[in-house]
Amino acid sequence: MWCNGECRTWRGLRMFKKWGKGALAALAMAVASSANAYVIDFTDSSTGSSGTLFNGAISWNMTASGVLNNSQLFDGNSAPGGTGLSFETDGYGVGANDDEITTTTRSQEWIEVTFSAPVLIDAIYFLDLFVARDRSNYEVGQASVDGGSPIISLAATAVAGSGAAGFVGAMFEPIYATVIRFTVLSGNDGYGFADGALAGIGIAPIPLPAAGMLLLGGLGGLAMVRRRKKA
Repeated sequence: MWCNGECRTWRGLRMFKKWGKGALAALAMAVASSANAYVIDFTDSSTGSSGTLFNGAISWNMTASGVLNNSQLFDGNSAPGGTGLSFETDGYGVGANDDEITTTTRSQEWIEVTFSAPVLIDAIYFLDLFVARDRSNYEVGQASVDGGSPIISLAATAVAGSGAAGFVGAMFEPIYATVIRFTVLSGNDGYGFADGALAGIGIAPIPLPAAGMLLLGGLGGLAMVRRRKKA
């Protein structure tokens, strides 16, 4: 789950006060920050094609089969809640004049997000995925990890032309990934080509045992420094 303003903190630090409150506070803050979940919000107008996670510990970069585009303002009749997304824009697509990832009989556009180190992915969000008015077909957004098989396919639920945002998202058991590729399958909503927009990626927290080892390692280092000063 996301950290909605309430971050985890490491308990039981009082026994280590003799090693210095300032150093311990900084270390605890680093560990707590690393253990927080994160959402890369591609519907935020300020989100560019690169950024960082967990106080700069991990960086990410977005590439595509063409020009990345995030210029289309959100045009749905309502914005879904509880996702951590701002819904200022319609998300990222490919093409100078297109805000969507498009698939035709001749080509399939894609967007890739690459991380500087493996992260735990636990949610994927798309916009502009629709069902045909006669229910004969529907659009599907798909994500695959590290060049492998798709980890999730998200089928449209909103009917084209209804004024809905075409939002589809899912949370799932965290999966380690360094590269995520986003595409749209060939199913169409009856308008133009099969297409959809990338709205967001959920990043799960670092497992607490790992955060705990990081903290203990840091405390051990502080203890060693203290012993050296006494020598």
